[in-house]
Amino acid sequence: MTLRTQYNYLKQLALIFLLFLLSAAGFNYVIDPYVLFDSMRVSGLSDLKPAAAGRVRMSKPYQVRNFSPKGIIVGNSRPEMGLDPEHDCWPEFSRPVYNLGLPGAGIRMQARTLEHALYKNQVELVLWGLDFADFLTAQSDPSKTYEWPDSPKEYEQSLIIRADGSQNPGYLFKKIEDYLTVAFSLDTAVDSLKTVAQQADKNASTRLRNGFNPANDYHPILSTEGQYVLFAQKNREIDERLSTPYLTVFPYAKRQSEDFSSVMLLLEYAKKEGVKVILFINPYHIDYLSAIYLHNLWGQFDAWKYRLLEIADQYQVDLWDFSGLSEYNTEPAPTNGDKDARLIWFWEPAHYKKSVGDKMLEKMLGPWCPSRSTARIGIKLSSDNIRGYLDDQKRQIEAHVANLDRDQGVNNVAR
Repeated sequence: MTLRTQYNYLKQLALIFLLFLLSAAGFNYVIDPYVLFDSMRVSGLSDLKPAAAGRVRMSKPYQVRNFSPKGIIVGNSRPEMGLDPEHDCWPEFSRPVYNLGLPGAGIRMQARTLEHALYKNQVELVLWGLDFADFLTAQSDPSKTYEWPDSPKEYEQSLIIRADGSQNPGYLFKKIEDYLTVAFSLDTAVDSLKTVAQQADKNASTRLRNGFNPANDYHPILSTEGQYVLFAQKNREIDERLSTPYLTVFPYAKRQSEDFSSVMLLLEYAKKEGVKVILFINPYHIDYLSAIYLHNLWGQFDAWKYRLLEIADQYQVDLWDFSGLSEYNTEPAPTNGDKDARLIWFWEPAHYKKSVGDKMLEKMLGPWCPSRSTARIGIKLSSDNIRGYLDDQKRQIEAHVANLDRDQGVNNVAR
């Protein structure tokens, strides 16, 4: 074989390889398994996105800016699967609405990602769901005051704005890098193929274009193992999380923490940008609330709410509490062996269903809602009502715990 023949052979091989890469990238772009490229969804080909769940924290910060929402829902996985961006109560000035819920994200990540979403994006209204467990930490030094850390987290490279409000000069390069990495990745190609193969499974996990998680993946567990399994697993996780020694919401002096500072940072930025923010405390099933009480954290729970109200009043925003006991979170948990039991309002102790989320939206968006809700759920906290309300909640949880089956004890909560 002559040198020229070898050269032509290598050139053809390189061309074939390049065409293969471009074809794979084109396929990944069309299927868009992580909801990153915002490609058109095709029924039976790319409508469901089972692989998106594992890449939400990477894709949603880019997608929220591509979506150009006027309204935003933010928080962890609870509002992601509980609050519907298409609900009738959203006022016209806030549409379209994007659900920026980030599963497993802490308060700082939620705040910084929301700040990124607000930057020059014409957002009018934000609902931010806050979670008690996200504020709990065992790492504390009450002799020190808290100062915002200078060193950014790795995920902040993908945000268009820095914590100090200046534009991130490396954002565009990071975005291009992430898009190219996903487009030309073999892992993405595998997930694209799996995405196509799973289109017939209507219970496959997915994320809608507006960021909402319809919780499809709960249904197979319900039909095969029953809802008791979901409750048992989540109660064990809650019990393990709350069993950590020395948990507190105030790890620093003067009732400070990185989490409270993150909330204040965001509210300060939203005020400057003229964005209306409504804060709300997520609902918890009675099993979760009982675990908080039995792990001697109810005082921390109340102190957390007091501090949130102080911050809300400082920035003149509403704070709704949906964690109070009501018909919506006191449904008896499924019993072992009962595979047919189905709760109306909760998937498991930590995650409420859209049926509850709809009631919450009717309350929070009441001034703009076509029909006022009469549901006895949630209360807008104020300096006038918080003490009486929290005292009443404590009496109710004490009465509930006292009535628990003595033979089961804590195991009735941490099944």
